[in-house]
Amino acid sequence: MAGLAILRVVKLKSFGNVGGSEAHTARLQETANADPQKTNIRLIGDIDHPLEEIVKLKIKSCTKHKPRKDAVLCSEMFLSASPEYFRPHNPSLAGEWNQQRLRNFANTSKNWLIENYGDKCVRAELHLDEATPHIHAYIVPIDEKVHLLSHYKMFGGSPKECRIKLSKLQDSYAQALAPLGIERGVKGSKATHTKVKEYYQAVNSQPLTLELERLEPILGETAQRFYTRIKADPVKNSGNSRTPESNNLKKKT
Repeated sequence: MAGLAILRVVKLKSFGNVGGSEAHTARLQETANADPQKTNIRLIGDIDHPLEEIVKLKIKSCTKHKPRKDAVLCSEMFLSASPEYFRPHNPSLAGEWNQQRLRNFANTSKNWLIENYGDKCVRAELHLDEATPHIHAYIVPIDEKVHLLSHYKMFGGSPKECRIKLSKLQDSYAQALAPLGIERGVKGSKATHTKVKEYYQAVNSQPLTLELERLEPILGETAQRFYTRIKADPVKNSGNSRTPESNNLKKKT
């Protein structure tokens, strides 16, 4: 089975949020389920300055006015592919990957970020110390026409507009990864719309991993059959989960 492209965007609305996110992604604090023997890689950005300082400088140098109190100061983008791509012979081997496939994924993702966001992407970090390789990218959402911060224009809008923009982003990213054999997920499938926080808890929790495996495509299953099966899934439709951990997760989000 081909790997599937994964892309999510999270708002960081305060410098406290920016610093807290960096504390995790730059491993400035102890991170549960991260292997300290493995080294993450900075793909884009300065290694000598804190992310908060970099974002502040970018905003100051590229915008005309002080950000509104409710402005999104930075947009965090999560990029990955499903385990089938990184370890096709045995996707269940968490923490392992094919080196050439990883290199292709990292280079292609980095180029896609630069082509789409240029110097507005102030940092991108490749994580190799968790179950599956993935990238955290930080984008300062500046509207260059009016020189103002605008996550709304870049990623947001009404709920419908958000869905359309996210879908187009996912199309674009999947298209960039297509030469690697990575495919676009099923459009409109809520089963694939896992929040970044949930993703972390899921890939690092055995019960939740088993729950996600239940919702994964079956070998040889077509995209349409997968979508139909997930849509009809009794557990998913009831809003209940099979594990206490996933029930707790729903309460927190």
